[in-house]
Amino acid sequence: MREKNSSLDFDRITYLLNPEQFADKCITIVGLGSGGAPVCDHLVMNGIRIWELYDPDTLESENLVKHPRMRQDLGRLKVDIQKEWIEDRNPNAEVKAFAEDVMKSSNFIESVRRSSLVLSCSDKKSVREFVSDQCVAAKIPSVTASVFRTGIGGEVFGYIPNETGCYKCLQLYSELNEINLSDDALGLTVEEQQRIYGLEEREFRASGLSIDIQMIALIQARMALSILLRDSTLSMSRLKSNWIVYGNRPAKGIFRSHFEAKQMLLRPQKVCNCTSQYNLQE
Repeated sequence: MREKNSSLDFDRITYLLNPEQFADKCITIVGLGSGGAPVCDHLVMNGIRIWELYDPDTLESENLVKHPRMRQDLGRLKVDIQKEWIEDRNPNAEVKAFAEDVMKSSNFIESVRRSSLVLSCSDKKSVREFVSDQCVAAKIPSVTASVFRTGIGGEVFGYIPNETGCYKCLQLYSELNEINLSDDALGLTVEEQQRIYGLEEREFRASGLSIDIQMIALIQARMALSILLRDSTLSMSRLKSNWIVYGNRPAKGIFRSHFEAKQMLLRPQKVCNCTSQYNLQE
């Protein structure tokens, strides 16, 4: 018989990490869709217990093909569903839920300042840029993830103040080196061409499979742990890169094979405003 008030038992993973290290670590997550919810799930199961959740949306029937929650949750706010899941998995969790658009929220900036790490899981570039700007201003680490068109792959980018470049640095570096991973540059699928130009469905975009999306979510969760454990003395090795581009499957001109990964450590770009935080060496 399940004990409703029992603590989450970490005994089977303490030889890899000690969840007590996260006892006072607050994580803010923006976006609890098919990528954000799994990221949050995995970090909760690895000991993160203090959360501030942001997402204005409700769970709808079309989400069920990708989102890990249940049919009985349809119509409910995603932040409320996630809060309930976290508190069920770890009764010692402390969770604040904000059904708010972070770009209009009066609470978000304070959440960032309270956080040890911010997870940016929005599918909108404008939101990812906004979240990054707030983290740079507050000097709070962040991990941003996005999935490419049709789930062919995605990218995960980590920002650590006084150590790495920010999300804007990533865009500046990409422009300078003519690296274009935007949806438009990745090209339309045959189905998209038919739907957009044949059936006049201008807003149609083919989504990725749940497994495609969660592969990127897992990398984001791993990078988050690496950042949170960067001062730890445990034997778990830290990621040496902060920018990972991952291919789920081959795509002409982009990924040559399944499970292809490219990664690098991106330093601050001198033309970026975030460099005012650094003593850059020539």
